[in-house]
Amino acid sequence: MTATQKIRALTENSEDYEWYPTTDEILSAMNKDLHTLFMKEKIAEHSYHNRHDKMFSYESGKFNDKKGEYEKTYFIKTFLDVGAGDGRVFDAVNGRVAIERRYGIEKSKAQADDLIGRGVFIIGRDFFKTSLLDKEYGVIFSNPPYSRFAEWTEKLFREANFGVMYLVLPVRWQHQTREAGLRVDKRCGIELYDVKVIGEFDFLHADRSARARVNLIRVTHKKVKVEDHYRGESAGHHFEFGCETERDSFERWIAENIGSFEAEPGENEKEKDLKLKESPIPELVESFEAEAKALFDLFKAIGKTPFRVIEAFHIDRKSVLEVIRENIKSLKERYWRIAFDKLSVINSRLIHETRRKLLYEMEEFQSLDFNEDNIYTIAVWVIKHFNEYTGEQILSVFDALTSQDYITAYKSNVHWNHDDWRYGRKPKPEKYKLDYRLVTHCYKSYRYDQCVVDDFIVICRSLGYYIPDYRYLDHEALGAEQRFCTVENQLAFTVRLYKNHNAHLKINQDLMMKFNIEVARLRHWINDHRDIQEEFEVSEAEALRLWNQPSLLNIGQADIPLLEYKKSA
Repeated sequence: MTATQKIRALTENSEDYEWYPTTDEILSAMNKDLHTLFMKEKIAEHSYHNRHDKMFSYESGKFNDKKGEYEKTYFIKTFLDVGAGDGRVFDAVNGRVAIERRYGIEKSKAQADDLIGRGVFIIGRDFFKTSLLDKEYGVIFSNPPYSRFAEWTEKLFREANFGVMYLVLPVRWQHQTREAGLRVDKRCGIELYDVKVIGEFDFLHADRSARARVNLIRVTHKKVKVEDHYRGESAGHHFEFGCETERDSFERWIAENIGSFEAEPGENEKEKDLKLKESPIPELVESFEAEAKALFDLFKAIGKTPFRVIEAFHIDRKSVLEVIRENIKSLKERYWRIAFDKLSVINSRLIHETRRKLLYEMEEFQSLDFNEDNIYTIAVWVIKHFNEYTGEQILSVFDALTSQDYITAYKSNVHWNHDDWRYGRKPKPEKYKLDYRLVTHCYKSYRYDQCVVDDFIVICRSLGYYIPDYRYLDHEALGAEQRFCTVENQLAFTVRLYKNHNAHLKINQDLMMKFNIEVARLRHWINDHRDIQEEFEVSEAEALRLWNQPSLLNIGQADIPLLEYKKSA
């Protein structure tokens, strides 16, 4: 859709939220300024706490003969767009500067869901309900609603940890003391940021016209350190505190809202995971909020402890800050782990390797605020990635079961024969089918080991033959026939294991046809029902049915309640 169509659709669905798409002119100016910072290698000067390597990286490119030098590619490791809209800001960063990881905050459900599908990591829906204190980004961009730009920028200045931040603000921002005051550390009375106006622009000819004139400003950290010593006496010891601008927003927030202290909490909360796993999502979020409040109340109480008492235990302020940071992180990780466990109904349809891959990628979600909006975001993310993995794993298992003695070439490979493949004279046929009887290698040293037969059980579920979750391959039953049936007691396949670790399978012929057709569809070996009719020797009516009803069972938006899945009693 064009920007105008998107705005109309958002307005009709009451999801506009004052979205004025940033103009190409403004985005071009931001991109040019980023290139200037990188090319002059000044970007490191604006990073705080020596965290430059976490935010930016350089990679040498090709040698330019005309210039007689290597042209570097510069990477922004983490880029956050607050109010990401349709994602145009990410696309505007180009040339010799690239973004490794894209993050966004977007309130519109339609736009946020679309961004997830395009690889943007949504860290929150409602900006004012999203905490930025424990997160770090190389670059932050925001074009806030102008009716709320003051409180919007106040939250960014108070919470955001960044290397460089670009803001699109009405020109009147320069005449309002509120924003200027936000750049002063209350503890030290010194300015924290340098602000540079990159340019002045308007929205008269924008995708959504407005009369507002705006500045694109760049915000970076000052690197001036100021000492403001506090001296006292305790048991004959002399001590002093320094004050510096290189504290991040998390440390400043702790100082302003909890206090400066040097004591570590003396107790841990008891684990309630078993009970929480059975709780519905709203109760889980409510429990998290209660634990988080109790944790902050505890830290506030410790912050009011007299300094002389804390100092007597020789505990330094820095270690306490780290304890607070780690406790907040571990609390979120604990609740996200419980939420992930609710996905067990989906896990039964993932083979071992793709389940490991999916769960590994989900680890990053543990940094998000634990709330219902972000749980919904995870559900959308899982659905989109699950469907991709379902297709990938079917091809993986198909290839693992492929052997020269148990395949049949398509008719288009009529001149191919097994001996050619066996003796290395030709590769395997370009297109082929697996036989419903086959032998494969399957080694399991104990029950929970994974082998290709276990993976095939998962594929059966994806193809509509749902084998119960409790059924598994018994690696000790050598020579005996093991039958795998669906919940409706329909036989999917049988298998016999032998001492040489071979597994002899006999597969339901209808199931094997679905398996072969789905692989052919994914690999574009067939193009319409006529190919099915010819290659699989079925009637035209049956070929039409198989073509119009894909075998692969995916999940969609309507399946989001799967997160509320509970094990039967």
